[in-house]
Amino acid sequence: MPSAQRLTKPSVKDGGGRQIKPDVVAYKKARILEEASALFFDKGYDIATLEMLADRLHVTKPFLYTYFRNKSDILAAVCAVGVTESLSALDVVSDAPGTPADRLRAALEEVARIIIKRTDYIVVYQREIMNLERSDAQRIIRLRHEFDIRVARLIEDCQKAGQITLDDAPAMSVWIGGLLVWLPNCYRPGSRRSADEIVDQAVHACLRLVGIQ
Repeated sequence: MPSAQRLTKPSVKDGGGRQIKPDVVAYKKARILEEASALFFDKGYDIATLEMLADRLHVTKPFLYTYFRNKSDILAAVCAVGVTESLSALDVVSDAPGTPADRLRAALEEVARIIIKRTDYIVVYQREIMNLERSDAQRIIRLRHEFDIRVARLIEDCQKAGQITLDDAPAMSVWIGGLLVWLPNCYRPGSRRSADEIVDQAVHACLRLVGIQ
């Protein structure tokens, strides 16, 4: 599968026009998105400003423009994190040993852990989708559709192996995606139930949807 499309500029130069190493760019972008997701989660996108974000990072506002065009560009990148990381997890699991059901279970576990890890990002996407530029919103929706297709293929592999007998099992991929993105409503750091418990329960519920106990 081709890698997910970038939502930001592929190359970055510093204030002196020098090319910044890709690993440094990736690290700094990740730090910006980490703080931006927390800021948008706490304040809301409309209230949050680039000045607030720069203060959280202890950098200047022009520093942010080195990596992102504007606040909307940052929002788009935040909103894409969950689905792009989930697609990457599916890439890894697709080559894992074991039965098709083993790979489906492993995929669901990985995605559930990503969603719990990226709770702020997921909530920001759900809450701020109307603030996305139309092209960014459509791009993320296409990535989410690709995720549903990939999960449906894993389910179809289970059918072919005789591990699932429900005729409409692949159609459950959309419901599985909906169940997984509900996880931020079930878990926050410090919750009574641990992240591992939530992941186990979510995976069990997803597997039951397609007839795997």
